[in-house]
Parts: sequence; C-alpha cells; structure tokens
Amino acid sequence: MIERIILKTVDIPSLPPVAMKVMNLIKDDFASLKALEEIISRDQGFATRLLRIANSPYYGRDRKIEDISQALLLIGFETLKSLVIAASLKDLNRQFGIFEQKLWEHSLGVALCSSLLAMVTRLATSDEALVCGLMHDVGKTVINNAMPELYIQIYEKMYKEKRTLIEIENEVLGFNHTTIGNLIAKKWKLPEKLEMIITYHHTYPYPDYEDQAFANICNLVRVADQICLNLAIGLKDPIETEIDYESVGMTEESLKELIGLFTIKFDKQKDFLLS
Repeated sequence: MIERIILKTVDIPSLPPVAMKVMNLIKDDFASLKALEEIISRDQGFATRLLRIANSPYYGRDRKIEDISQALLLIGFETLKSLVIAASLKDLNRQFGIFEQKLWEHSLGVALCSSLLAMVTRLATSDEALVCGLMHDVGKTVINNAMPELYIQIYEKMYKEKRTLIEIENEVLGFNHTTIGNLIAKKWKLPEKLEMIITYHHTYPYPDYEDQAFANICNLVRVADQICLNLAIGLKDPIETEIDYESVGMTEESLKELIGLFTIKFDKQKDFLLS
C-alpha cells in the first residue's frame, strides 16, 4: 500500500504548536476572540506573517488590518482556520536556504495569482483562493524536510531530462508531492476543500465532486500554478506549461491583462511577503 511506503520514508509532521493551539480553540464553541488573540500574539513571527497574508493586495480588503483582533473580526473563524495553517507553512521548513526560499516564493505566487483569478472570474472568493494557493504544494516542503539532498537531485534530474516533477518524483521515490500532501491534509484534519486542492491541483478533469465549488477552486489554483511556472516564480518548470485559461472562462486577451497586473503587484509585494 502506497501509504505504508510513504510513512516508512517520510515523517509526516504535526502542525506547529501555535497552529495546533489555535485550531483546538476554534473547535471550542465557547472560545472567545480574546483567547485566540492572546495565543496568536505570543508568537510574534507567526502573528506578523498572518497579518502580512491578511493584508495582501489580493485578499480583497479595502482597509488595512492593523492587529490580530481586527484580523479576527474581519476574517472570521472559518477563514482563520485556513489562514492559520497557511501562516504555519513557512515554519515547517527545518532549514531555510535558497531552495526553500524558492519553494516558498512559488507558493506565495500561486496564492496571490489564485486570489486575483478568483476576483476576475468570480469562481471563488479571493480569501479562500489565496489560502488554497498557498497550501497547494505543502507536500514538497515535507519531502524536502525528509530528504533535502535527494529532493534537490530530483529537481536537477527534472531540468536535465526536461520532464515533469511528478514524473521524476514517482520514478525516484515511488510517490509524489500530491500523495504526501493528501496524507498531511488527513493528519492535520484540514477542511475538505483544502485537501482536494492539495491532492488534485495537477489533475484535470477532476474526480466527480459533489460540490462544484471544489472543482472551481481547484481549477483556479491549477491555472495560477501554470502561470507562476511560466513566469519562473519560485522554481521554473523545464517544460513550457500551457496555460489552460479557457477552463476558467478567460480569453487570451484577459489572460494577458491578468498576467500583467499580477506581475506588477507581485514584484512590488515580493520582498515584503517573503521576509
């Protein structure tokens, strides 16, 4: 069974402590905003990152969120769950060198592009698209933590042989980052929509979803991923990725406009978001 093979090879981590505390508190029907604010504020790095994501220009807010209490009031409990997990993502890295920074940059790019696509197409809300885009490649982070030297070699093999990453991962490891991502989503008890995006962001057409909204958000993240790979945001694919813009109801002209807008805004925000 593939799950047993993976668990022998890769340690599936737990959520970082601050995220675990927040998630447990959110489950409590009697939890107060004050208690949540206190937990989040104890970890300054985490709190700062959460505010940066919440204040992204793609998040659709028309006013700046200045502090955690304001963020909680504006975002709400449901969105906060996903945002807390997303803000924890950077903390999963056991080291943070150039390669890890590139993985993080790609996740940020896909997050911001997904959110912009959501606003343009109206296929999802910008906040859920942002979080789903940020989490889509969590499997890569976990594989890289478990076998950093081998994972860099997998990327080098991908560039040398001009093949897709998933092909090389399956060949070398016997599984790929979406399979790992699925196990992580289950272990962390992530919302079902996030689990679907992490598992199927390279798949089209998708499994039959009961909820069309799942297919829509997964499609937005898939197209955002294609755009970021073509723009070399993070780690570029050696194969030119065709952008399936028609699947999200866009024309070639509207795609060009969106890419132009996204490039300008991401370049302006990149250093701020990456730090």
